[in-house]
Amino acid sequence: MREGHHSRAAGMRLSQAACSVWGKTDRGDGEEWLPLYVHMSDSARVAAHIWDDWLPEGTREIIACDVEGHEDVAKKVVMFLVGVHDLGKATPVFQDKPIRYGDGASMSWIAQEAGLAIPVITDHATPTHPEAGAFLLDRYLATRHHWKARVSEGYAGVVGSHHGKPLTHHALQDARCSGITRRRIGADDAAWSDVQHELIAYVADIAGIDDALFAWLGRHPLSAQSQVLITAIVIMADWIASNSDDDLFPLVPVLPSEGSAQTDITTEGGLIRRAERGWRQVHLPSAWTSDGSTLRDAADANAFYAARFRLPEGAHPRPVQRDIVRLCAETKDPCLFIIEAPMGEGKTEAALAAAEILGVRTGRGGVCVALPTMATTDAMFGRVRAWLDALPQERGETEKNIWLSHGKAQLNDEFSDIIRTSSMRLSSIDDGDGGNGFEERVAAETVVSEWLQGRKKGVLANFLVCTVDQVLMGALRVKHVMLRQLALANKVVVIDECHAYDSYMREYLKRVLEWLGGFHVPVVMLSATLPRAIRDSFVDAYMQGRDGAARTTVMDDDNMGESVVDESYPLITYTDSGTVRHKDVHPSARRVDMEFRLVDDDDESIMALLDRLLVDGGCAGVVCDTVDRAQALARCACTRFGADDVILTHSRFVDEDRMDNEERLRRLLGPRATKANGKRPKRLIVVGTQVLEQSLDIDFDVMVSDIAPIDLLMQRIGRVHRHMRGDGQCDRPERMRQAVCYVRGIEEWTSDGPSFARNVDRVYEGASLMDALAVLGLTRAGTSCVAHLPEDIVRTVRTAYDSDSMRGLIPERWVDTYDELAVERDHKESDQRERAQAYLMKSLSAMRGRRASLLDFFDMKIDDAHSLSDDAGNRAVRDTQETIEVMLVCRQGDVIHLLPWIGDAAHGVDQGASIPIQSTPRAALAKTVSRSSVRLPAKMCRQWDIDALIDALEKQCEDIVAQWQESPWLAGRLALVLTQDGASDEALAEDVSYSACINQWNVVYSRREGLSVISRDDKSQ
Repeated sequence: MREGHHSRAAGMRLSQAACSVWGKTDRGDGEEWLPLYVHMSDSARVAAHIWDDWLPEGTREIIACDVEGHEDVAKKVVMFLVGVHDLGKATPVFQDKPIRYGDGASMSWIAQEAGLAIPVITDHATPTHPEAGAFLLDRYLATRHHWKARVSEGYAGVVGSHHGKPLTHHALQDARCSGITRRRIGADDAAWSDVQHELIAYVADIAGIDDALFAWLGRHPLSAQSQVLITAIVIMADWIASNSDDDLFPLVPVLPSEGSAQTDITTEGGLIRRAERGWRQVHLPSAWTSDGSTLRDAADANAFYAARFRLPEGAHPRPVQRDIVRLCAETKDPCLFIIEAPMGEGKTEAALAAAEILGVRTGRGGVCVALPTMATTDAMFGRVRAWLDALPQERGETEKNIWLSHGKAQLNDEFSDIIRTSSMRLSSIDDGDGGNGFEERVAAETVVSEWLQGRKKGVLANFLVCTVDQVLMGALRVKHVMLRQLALANKVVVIDECHAYDSYMREYLKRVLEWLGGFHVPVVMLSATLPRAIRDSFVDAYMQGRDGAARTTVMDDDNMGESVVDESYPLITYTDSGTVRHKDVHPSARRVDMEFRLVDDDDESIMALLDRLLVDGGCAGVVCDTVDRAQALARCACTRFGADDVILTHSRFVDEDRMDNEERLRRLLGPRATKANGKRPKRLIVVGTQVLEQSLDIDFDVMVSDIAPIDLLMQRIGRVHRHMRGDGQCDRPERMRQAVCYVRGIEEWTSDGPSFARNVDRVYEGASLMDALAVLGLTRAGTSCVAHLPEDIVRTVRTAYDSDSMRGLIPERWVDTYDELAVERDHKESDQRERAQAYLMKSLSAMRGRRASLLDFFDMKIDDAHSLSDDAGNRAVRDTQETIEVMLVCRQGDVIHLLPWIGDAAHGVDQGASIPIQSTPRAALAKTVSRSSVRLPAKMCRQWDIDALIDALEKQCEDIVAQWQESPWLAGRLALVLTQDGASDEALAEDVSYSACINQWNVVYSRREGLSVISRDDKSQ
């Protein structure tokens, strides 16, 4: 034997052979390694800290339920499974693996010198070590402790899934039956079997599991939800314990020199000290817990809201805000809450207040707030951060960690500043001799944990603000989904705008709700209003996961029947154990009589209308269903009223311009911009798309809207007379003190009903547009109606989604056309539901019924589903066409520049700064370039054209971006190089356009209009 390597762990009950098996190497010259038993020890002890110091009480209870509520036993199970996760490395096939690419050198000599035989192996890829480990653990539990298959396979499935890809029955069966596979595992080699059993027993001893406890555990199978959660903890602990930095879990020399200083891995005391030191350096923040004041404070709703949201003196919470606090505090077993209330009623504050109370009552360690778009998510991030500043926290804890999760989160300045300041503070900590490294911090603040950064780990932060995709991906069959499910299980989950999702996305939402029910996660869903069928489907999904049983509906008021529920508004639907309850909430004093008037669709008619409306000034919002319609109308408005009085906003602005547009709207039209302080414009026309209908707290005097489904139309009018402007709206122009929404988008009224404007009925189903018109009584040109808000919101929406009710409202002359369109809509929705199944996670209730394990958890029918990227995952949970994102830059001579108005003065980036192409741009400049990104429209990215489009984009920028690949902001990104179109020297920067030709497309961008494209084959577009 070569002298000096760690042949035996002194003072421990491990043989020389068990100590000779390697678990980690330097992947270089083989001079450093980590014996497998050390990594097992590190991982198991990290798991103990995760359980004690990080995992919230509510999540621990879910796992403990499988062992009769004994949390100490549940902790032992978790430590054991984390410790044995790499058992499959104690096999000939793994020990013979090359430690570096190219020359085939391995470290098998250490095991061979300890007496372990290594057969000739030409294929080291199969079985994988997770597959081998699952087989070995399953066999050990079945033969040594006589566990039944459904119990042992539950444990084996966790080990086999620890790389994020669930084990398959086929792989386990292959290990059981294939002679080649068994030889590679050492399954029939007594020496190897002894080592494998010895290592299992070693980990069991660390975890505190003896033979008697093994026998008891064999009668307590792990539930599907526990298997998922434990697998996520295994992944997390493995990632932590695999960090070989010197101050964490370093490798050690294979042949240590005499007297060399190295980590003590040969004694239990040394291993314990190693794990303690490594854990301290991770600085993983504890789960959030209140200081005990939450439930006491909630008893006084006025004081509670005033303290959490800094209400101005004299302000009081609205009825829906009061009732949700009381219900969350008093409901015996709070689970799911669905709040339906008008726009502007403070649903966000109600949800955050509810989340605090529910978190305390159910032992959750944080809150997730999910919204439909990146824009609404960015806007919510600041509001959540302000709430966190007022959120009480257990004494001694000084920080609340937060994460923003969407595709462009790093471009959010507030979030980036938190990351930067958190890193600065962390680097200044004096770790000392103990504790968790945070003792010297005295002021509570919101931070980003260094370890909890990145697209997979970030969602594990205690407080998460994200696009709804990040929640829906918890029901997506994608690698490491278990981490996302653990992240959700740890929190109270708030889902905003839950009406805004189509049939495809609702399949993912229902499956997520089912799993959240299984995890006993409190969920708060917000909507202006929901059709009864959709609301019931959300409740049913949650209850199936929670109890596996159908719901029982009970009314809070004995006189409330289902028909009364359909008329109740605002309404809180909530579950208490297995019972579904409805609470009819008294409406606030806020009332609006909204008149709807049909108007002609052509742009000239709209200009004439705005001329009449704005003669004395006023702020008008014009909502269009497509970007092209918005750009065309804004162009006309600029010509008629002057560009200074027109703002255009839509999704085809680069990120920098889009964020500036939204900030400008909030500044000019938000609640703090008034006539008295001079911040509200005398006259303004805002033309936009659907970005105006969601979560922007802005207020128009009048609105013109394209026809849309009734629920979206009601959402849009929530921006009209949203705030009181003086007594009786006296601060508004006189002719706009009555709230009016003018509805356009009908090109022609035929004998068969309305014919919709070009592309409007491509965005929304024609039958849904006819429903909206019929339920409002707008069935002929020039007609009008008055809706009494808020009560008519619920009446119109719930009627429009009830096919029987609509039968009596559709005019007879429309029936043939309507029936045809309704069938098309039904087919499309059915197709959406069917296509959603391709990547949809297994049903928890179905797994529960079959007593299924994680074996075949994905049950894949699609070969590449395991390798879905996050971007592809986002697309998989939305029924959207793939589009291409490009960074817009401009060429001046031989120099590449930012667009002239793009810059970042705070970080030293001048507007229109030149961008080096022979070297890597500095970080601040690269970030600014990345903020110049926009997605090309779907019509450019059709499936049959997209490869040619990508090729063309790559060719026109390949010489420019070669050196940019070293920048994390720019690597792998496509740039579209524009040139300035002809313009006079006096032209305003906003009016100058920049263009490029890509294949058959002319692509034009300006600060005023954003991106527009026209096919050179069709000049009429």
